[in-house]
Amino acid sequence: NIRYKGFNTVKLPIVFEPTKEASENGERLRAAIDDLCRQAEKSVDDGYNYIILSDRFIDETHVAIPSLLAVSAVHHYLISVGKRVQTALIVESGEIREVMHAALLLGYGASALCPYMTYAILDDLVKRHKIQEDYATAEANYIKAVKKGLLKIMAKMGISTIRSYRGAKI
Repeated sequence: NIRYKGFNTVKLPIVFEPTKEASENGERLRAAIDDLCRQAEKSVDDGYNYIILSDRFIDETHVAIPSLLAVSAVHHYLISVGKRVQTALIVESGEIREVMHAALLLGYGASALCPYMTYAILDDLVKRHKIQEDYATAEANYIKAVKKGLLKIMAKMGISTIRSYRGAKI
């Protein structure tokens, strides 16, 4: 939702259409990833400096490409064509729940994360009075816990910044 001069954002779906034949789905997944990588390169060429990889496009006929596979493929593809530094990769996924999910996505190239399903669950828990805080506090506590967990993971490896951790595949 950035509406500021110099910030151009595009949302790319990380989904594909499966078939009933399981043997064909591997090829469909591979083709979807190849297409995603080409779309990301075209987006950079078109001047988009923020690429959002989103699995919100799941429906009756589409399944998600695993977010770690998608971000890793796009990250390495953009490196191979010399365009990775021109854009940020943001992962918007329902898969992100735990600290390790965030750590893996950052470690394989994500610049930022949006765990929309986790936020929806927090909202539901607040509305049903299953937790004793308001939504803003619950969200802040979740973000704080993930940040502390990421710092702990990185500290064990002697890494002190997300920038050093991003894309390192550690």
